[in-house]
Amino acid sequence: MIKHFFFDLDDTLTPSRSPMKPEHIPVFVELCKKRDVIVVSGAKESQIRAQIPTEARFYMESQNGNHTIDNEGTVLWSEHFSPEQERAITAFAQSLRSESNLPVKDENDLIEYRGSQVSFSFIGHHEELAKKRVFDPDASLRTSKLKEHAADVDRLRNIGVEVVAGGTTCLDFYLLGHHKGFNVRRLIDSQGWR
Repeated sequence: MIKHFFFDLDDTLTPSRSPMKPEHIPVFVELCKKRDVIVVSGAKESQIRAQIPTEARFYMESQNGNHTIDNEGTVLWSEHFSPEQERAITAFAQSLRSESNLPVKDENDLIEYRGSQVSFSFIGHHEELAKKRVFDPDASLRTSKLKEHAADVDRLRNIGVEVVAGGTTCLDFYLLGHHKGFNVRRLIDSQGWR
């Protein structure tokens, strides 16, 4: 019998950066009562709570699991970038922004600092969902940008930062090796699950 259910958030449990559909809430709540439910996302805790508007008790692995809370509300761990890492990420994101020169609604909506993750959106985190979905559906544009800037990506790795294409329009920066898979395994081990 399956005891533990792991879900991604955006475009899995909910539409991207949107609330869970009302008809899905009772199903989610019922599953949380019967099994361990774990939501793993690059989003911050506050964003996950906004998208899953329920008092259901579930494990939350926000920021790719680098901020993890159990189903009782206890923080199991919370990691953060150093000031040096954050400065290097910001400089890289700003150089990509200057280079791409894409029209955006709000310049202040491009970089989100989440503590143990920074997310840079080429067109804006709160842009219309339809526009976000057609921006780079196969992540080829973002992947090519990372290849073009291989030296910058290597410099980030040398100070303990990894960068990957994430979501629909973003590059996500997190602590080197501390991706979702790493933190899912970390949670399983910390809870003694098989």
